[in-house]
Amino acid sequence: MSLNGFQIASSVIFGLSVFSVGGSVLGELVATKAPIFPKKAIPSANDLGIAYEAASFPTPDGLTLRGWFFPAADSDAPAILYAPATSHDLRSGISLVIPLHKAGYSVLLFSYRGHGLSDGNRFGFTYGALESKDVDAAVRYLYQDKGIHRIGAIGHSAGAVSIILSAARNPLIGAVVAASPYNSMQEVWETNRPAIMPKPFLDLAMKLSELRKGFARGEIRPQDVIAQISPRALLLVYGGEDKRITENQAMHLFAAAKDPKRMWLVQGATHAEVRNPVLDELIQRIIAFFDDSLRSPAQ
Repeated sequence: MSLNGFQIASSVIFGLSVFSVGGSVLGELVATKAPIFPKKAIPSANDLGIAYEAASFPTPDGLTLRGWFFPAADSDAPAILYAPATSHDLRSGISLVIPLHKAGYSVLLFSYRGHGLSDGNRFGFTYGALESKDVDAAVRYLYQDKGIHRIGAIGHSAGAVSIILSAARNPLIGAVVAASPYNSMQEVWETNRPAIMPKPFLDLAMKLSELRKGFARGEIRPQDVIAQISPRALLLVYGGEDKRITENQAMHLFAAAKDPKRMWLVQGATHAEVRNPVLDELIQRIIAFFDDSLRSPAQ
């Protein structure tokens, strides 16, 4: 190949590399940004027919997270918090409030940093690294500010990951429902890597995301810490048609957990459908799981 031909080939390869990595970075930025939260999204007390309070609480790094707290009639009742998926805020948990409240639970919906009305960067989502610390803050709010000592948590996708990471280090979470969690950030990126994207480009895109947002992918490995939730109860829920997290990956995470544990594999459900309609359709069984875990005589 002539020097000119070599230069042309090198330029083409370089251009494709920049385009591939740049496109991945831009795509990741768009896919993980917080949704717009208009003022009209704030509910009135009449929207659900349930009284609620505006909740706000600090993170250890000085941000204020905000949400909605729906108190149960019994001040001694357990509470359930909901942790949203990527690019979702507290609104994604609304459909779970009424059945949980009717079952006698207080409910906390909140938005991660940068989401909803919470402080922070709208483009700073970290796949569970910082979001799990936001879950920690929500649990402290329920325990310290509201005096609730029996706390359960439900999360979907990255929210499920955030709950697993939080519960592994936080014994105040008494029961976990994790819907469609991934085993690690590295694995979920690789599973969803476009076929035309070489793995080194994917690694570079991940590294750029880490540097820009200030976290490390090694912080996001639920498979390494899920066993620490025991002896508290764990329920994993997956979809049989989930293309983002394979059935083998789901079984691997379940195997890494310790008893008491359960896993429901919902045939025909995709990753998104595990949240809606599946969690809504299974909510009475989920309430029974929380009843067993949070209302038993031992509790």
